Amino acid sequence: MDTVAAVIVTYNRKALLEKAVQAVLRQTRPADLLLIIDNASNDGTNQYLQDLGYLDNSRISYIRLPENTGGAGGFHEGMKQAFAAGYTWLWLMDDDGIPDDTCLAKLLNQSTGYDVLGSAVINPDDPEKLSLKLRIIDAQGYFVKRQYIQTHSELRNQASQGIYPGTANFFNGILISRRVPEKIGYVKKELFIWGDEYEYFLRIKQAGFSVGTVADAIYWHPASIFKFTRIKYYYYFRNLIYIHRNYSSVMYRPNLRWLFPIYTIVNCLRMTPSFSPKYMSKVFWAVFRAWQGQLIPYSSI
Repeated sequence: MDTVAAVIVTYNRKALLEKAVQAVLRQTRPADLLLIIDNASNDGTNQYLQDLGYLDNSRISYIRLPENTGGAGGFHEGMKQAFAAGYTWLWLMDDDGIPDDTCLAKLLNQSTGYDVLGSAVINPDDPEKLSLKLRIIDAQGYFVKRQYIQTHSELRNQASQGIYPGTANFFNGILISRRVPEKIGYVKKELFIWGDEYEYFLRIKQAGFSVGTVADAIYWHPASIFKFTRIKYYYYFRNLIYIHRNYSSVMYRPNLRWLFPIYTIVNCLRMTPSFSPKYMSKVFWAVFRAWQGQLIPYSSI
């Protein structure tokens, strides 16, 4: 019998977290466990959940980490805990999204033959639009250059028997079989933020697991607004270079792979929050080491 552990990773967003918790508890096919991973929030998240009675719920397990390990560290810990407890499916999400009441049921209904199933991540302010667009996948499983599914109608039209195969938006209501971490391990916590979900997706593809997006499994999430701080930019640039180094063979056809690092460098330079020589030397040293396979934390340089 299938068992499901839902995992929500949170940091200093207790009001949003409560809405996500309520949505998980409302599922028509309930998760067997809701695991909340708190990345050392300092906004009173623990007491807030306690006051609302959630921590007395036998279906909820709350783990507060001793320090902020980023989204990557949070999902690493959540997956590790759920896997060790023996759950057959892990349902992963951030604290700022809301799964529709039937989301989990619709994912499970389509799970035959798939190892990973993603939700349709929909903008609540414009339900026709995807908050996170999906890459178009060609017949060989590669990304089609600069082509995306951007609306819910497009996703439904391109789906086959309700599933668009080959891609998914990770950690936004993503359902992952325990077969996956059993073979490839957990989210790479050294990535910290920005790119950890992309790396795990590509690692899954590289390992040969089947991935798809269920067009009618709805996960509400506000449209993403990219605003870089120095630390976020550092991890974004560093992690993209690391990802290309390790996974270009599953991303693009051979004739396009050389373009990705050039595009990344040019695009990242355009978006830098600071051209301070000291800061940029720090960034480029991290990027250089990432190309060599080493992930240097921001604080250690």
